[in-house]
Amino acid sequence: MRGWTVIAALLACLCGCGVPTPAEVPRGAVVPVVNRDYFPTLMRMIEGAQRTVEFIQLEWHYTPETVGRIQEALRDAGRRGVRVRGLIEDHISFNPRSVEFLVEKFGVDAKLDTPEKMTHNKLFIADGAAVLLGSTNLTHNSMARNNETNVLIRDTAVAGYFQDYFERLWADSAEEPDLPPLAAGTVTAFTNRSFLGQVLPLFDGAKESIRVLMYGISYRAGNAGSSVNRLVEALVAARRRGVGVRVLLDRSDYNEGINEVNERTKAYLESQGVEVRWDDERVTSHAKLIIADDAAVVGSYNWGRDAMDRRNECGVLLTDPYARDYFIRYFDTLWEGKPWPRGG
Repeated sequence: MRGWTVIAALLACLCGCGVPTPAEVPRGAVVPVVNRDYFPTLMRMIEGAQRTVEFIQLEWHYTPETVGRIQEALRDAGRRGVRVRGLIEDHISFNPRSVEFLVEKFGVDAKLDTPEKMTHNKLFIADGAAVLLGSTNLTHNSMARNNETNVLIRDTAVAGYFQDYFERLWADSAEEPDLPPLAAGTVTAFTNRSFLGQVLPLFDGAKESIRVLMYGISYRAGNAGSSVNRLVEALVAARRRGVGVRVLLDRSDYNEGINEVNERTKAYLESQGVEVRWDDERVTSHAKLIIADDAAVVGSYNWGRDAMDRRNECGVLLTDPYARDYFIRYFDTLWEGKPWPRGG
């Protein structure tokens, strides 16, 4: 019951004062943050920081409505004595200019990562106490239009884990951090190559239901031992033993590359009896969400070879009952082709 008590306290705060700062979120709280809730949550996180803000981001694209205001909040944090540092992926076309602006105009200690390895994370840490991570990029489309899944966690052990991860990438983003997963209460934090080890046991042990909402799943029939194929085959095996398996994939109105890989995956899963649907083509479902019985997984990982085997990525496995039920409602709403209401 403790998780529900924590959430009740959080909801009381939300009703009275809007999106909470990290200090206002009860310790141990796990708060789902989806779609339009990401931007105000991040703003309050930065505005409430007292000592440090760190971030690792794939994309940083200026628009005045969202990213511009985030940059101003980071500048203001620096002016009140907060140490602000950030690592941004180097090979996205607009990122080098964004780093220049962050450094020169906003006083942020920002830099590009190494060209040797893609940094695909979407991660913010405040005061070594709160973490916001998931699928949302620092672009207006991601924050204002897409379907996205994230989580805000206020836990010093989890925040410390990702702080350590940040420091290692900050020192050398080409090196593979030697960080085994960390279990803290209802959260297991993990990075990089640990995804398969967290998710496969969930699929193998599922007894009732598995839900997967994913921007991209790149199944290839000839890659029997690949990480992606092992995940897909685990879904098929779960379906064969009677587990209800549903997979919701993005159907893009502009990205034929993602359509190609998802069509191939959809065809295979359906041939094996797994129920698969497209999202609403008018909305990009950039989310990365797994729910298997009593656990949910949120993070930056798509199901592709690079994500599993090469990139810098991060995620969390959640057994918090409120978070799980929230994400089930989120998935089921999109599964039925309905838009998710703001603050839903």
